[in-house]
Amino acid sequence: MRLFRALIITTLAAALPVSSFAQTANEEQKSFDEQKGFWRKGAATDWKTPVQGNSSHEIVYRDYPLTVDEVKARIQKEAEEAVKSAQNAINATKTETAATTDNAPKTPMTRDQIIAKYGSPSEPLPIRAQKESPPEMQALFEALNSGDKELAWQYSVALAERNNRIKSVVSKATDYQLLAMEATGQRPSAELNPEADEMGESRLELRDFMEKTKMERMQQKFQADQALAAAGVPVDGDNWSTGRSAQPQKLAPQIPVDPAGKVKVLVFFDERDPGTKNFAKSLKPLQEKFKTDPNVSFFGLTMRSYALPGLKRVGEITSFPFPLVNGEALAPELRIQRYPTFVFLAVTSKQTYHLEGQRNAEEVEKVLNVMKGLKK
Repeated sequence: MRLFRALIITTLAAALPVSSFAQTANEEQKSFDEQKGFWRKGAATDWKTPVQGNSSHEIVYRDYPLTVDEVKARIQKEAEEAVKSAQNAINATKTETAATTDNAPKTPMTRDQIIAKYGSPSEPLPIRAQKESPPEMQALFEALNSGDKELAWQYSVALAERNNRIKSVVSKATDYQLLAMEATGQRPSAELNPEADEMGESRLELRDFMEKTKMERMQQKFQADQALAAAGVPVDGDNWSTGRSAQPQKLAPQIPVDPAGKVKVLVFFDERDPGTKNFAKSLKPLQEKFKTDPNVSFFGLTMRSYALPGLKRVGEITSFPFPLVNGEALAPELRIQRYPTFVFLAVTSKQTYHLEGQRNAEEVEKVLNVMKGLKK
């Protein structure tokens, strides 16, 4: 039996090819050598030998899920496709624009091409609005072409409302420009003529901005005057009184004379002062004296700002004899330091003269006579 088993094993071994055993042994030895060499590479005892990776370069090591890279790759691809599509659209638009703006085409259009593009000359073409016209106008024409009268009427109403809005915006823009010219001193204030002032609403909206601009310009003028004074150059203009006494002062010799004899008197007063009623009463002789003189006009300027109904109410309470306007915005520009203050404006020469405190009619009349070119 033993002899039989040995014979079978010997026979099977003889039947297998020798090369198969040798190849298997060699591969096992090579794998062992590579692993052995891998762990030895870079050792301190052999530092001159460069490290050679012997693992597969296709293996990707991640510390996050594979789906992250897949999503990133998909997003990158979609972005590249979107950019490519947009570029193609831009190129197509450029090509179409170049084709339509070519004034000298190499080949004329054929009869069929002309009819296909512009329609048959025997059939009436619909009337359309220009492309630059408002959308309401274009829609109105299309509704008329379709025969829908109701829709055409609705667009007509919308177009009328649009025109009204345009008119309103243009009017407000004009008001803003005129008020800006007032604030920068390029035109006289319309507040001096309340009946002609059509910018009341815009004036209230821009009051703070106007006052800020006026203060900035006033500061610039003040600095310029200081520089001229430091240089010894005389500065023509107002007679600024710094005294707080209400006692009459002598008239200064530099009262300006208007060439045409036209003078406006701006009376700045505190409408909330308890003595305002008596002050207004003291001005009535001036009203009677100059009411028929076309070259002299008086205005009362309040310390605060009011809407038109509020100004009327102030006039009723104070019995002020002259037309009232808001003086809050104009006071900084004219450097009003106390209330009341009389500001005499030479209409032609634009020069001004100040009298502070409550003055009687005789003092005011003396200044007026000088500015009109009359004897004192």
